[in-house]
Amino acid sequence: MNAALPVSIWTRSISFALILVASGIASGQGTIIFVTPPQPIYYSVFYPGTLDFNIDINGDGTTDFILRSNDSGSSVNNALLIPQGNNAVVSMNSYVANMNAGDTIGSSLNPVYQWSNAKTPISAAAILLDPQPVEEGNFVGKSSGYIGFDLVKDGMNYYGWMYISSPNNDAAIYGNVENWAYEATPNTLILAGQVPEPSTVSLIILAGGVMWLKRKRKH
Repeated sequence: MNAALPVSIWTRSISFALILVASGIASGQGTIIFVTPPQPIYYSVFYPGTLDFNIDINGDGTTDFILRSNDSGSSVNNALLIPQGNNAVVSMNSYVANMNAGDTIGSSLNPVYQWSNAKTPISAAAILLDPQPVEEGNFVGKSSGYIGFDLVKDGMNYYGWMYISSPNNDAAIYGNVENWAYEATPNTLILAGQVPEPSTVSLIILAGGVMWLKRKRKH
């Protein structure tokens, strides 16, 4: 083996290693699991009929929540989030809450929020005499927001959030579930928008690699 490789080769090798470490950091380590669904998950209050998307939060093959566009049993156009089993969603004023980034999701909530394990509307809209729809819900006129949830498995509570965005800047009419995250440690709170943190080992390796490169450049 040639021990005297040119500095440029060593630099490229270390840089590639750092990319691998950074990739590991981005994929998430620790107890928070971050998920981006492979297929679009969307809702529309004016969908022509009823459309259901089954959401499997932890990938165990069990539907945890149903995202429904236009419940056929309702007299108004709506979008609903339907918890399955003992699962629950954070609500506010009888609608799914539009939580702020950093809000606490756990056994204790901000007093303006409540837990609901019933079928809970994200929004409702109707066109009356005016062609402009009359909208209700916490996502009216909002381009994005966080939905808090409680995933109950084997009697344990796993708290998490879903991120919703709207291409028309009105998530009461139309929105997409872009991603979600949950705490893999039971009965542990999570903050809305919180993602996995890099592990200590990864940070040490990354810092060490950067210092090594700086030293090589000085010589």
